[in-house]
Amino acid sequence: MAIDGTPQEHDRERNAQLIHQRISAGLDELRKHYAITERTVDPLLANPVIGGRPHHARCFDIDGVGHLLAMTVTEAENAQLSSFVITPYKKNVPLFSTDYVYSGNQRFFLMEVYDLSVSSDETYRDGIRAFADLAQNWDDMADFPTQPRWYDELRPVCLAKAFSPAQDQLAIERFLEALQVFIELERATPALAGNDLRTKWQLNSDYANRLIDEGGVSTDLFTQAIGPDNTRRFFHEVFFGPSWYRAE
Repeated sequence: MAIDGTPQEHDRERNAQLIHQRISAGLDELRKHYAITERTVDPLLANPVIGGRPHHARCFDIDGVGHLLAMTVTEAENAQLSSFVITPYKKNVPLFSTDYVYSGNQRFFLMEVYDLSVSSDETYRDGIRAFADLAQNWDDMADFPTQPRWYDELRPVCLAKAFSPAQDQLAIERFLEALQVFIELERATPALAGNDLRTKWQLNSDYANRLIDEGGVSTDLFTQAIGPDNTRRFFHEVFFGPSWYRAE
């Protein structure tokens, strides 16, 4: 169906459709393998307006794995985005973070793996290598430049790629390819128990707190918009989820 309006409005609508398509595709893929329960969160945290851009965040429990954030920004003039982030609590697998950003006809994605592991065995190391190996077949997309960050030491894999509108569906397929690597690693990893569960929770919680305490472009915008206390709540209840998983 044709979309009326200016070229800019056409781009925004097309990009919004792609954003929702990716989130739906990711949820559908996870539901093939896991029971997923959506959580009810404070509307202030679910729909914050950050830097003048409405954000819409949903979060879920992935049974036996941990926390999922699915967040969209579709009403913005520029930098429309989707974030799909899995923070494991029940398995010793890495945090899996993906962001897709669209500005008119320009777009890029960022796929990151964060090593917040309790320990590292051969299965874990093979999983990290499998994430890194994805890039071998993605050279039809240009590398997208990123700036050094303090968390680079925790990020063994960062795949940042720019792509064209003609590659929109291919970009979503590559997200699903990376998600499948995560699922295969999770399925090969035994459940955590006892002190390891508590250690995993602490590692995730410390990472969330460090993002808040050390600041950054995104974190500072959240603090300005909803205040420091609600920013901490957002990171703990919605984005990474340690408030839901604390192991006694």
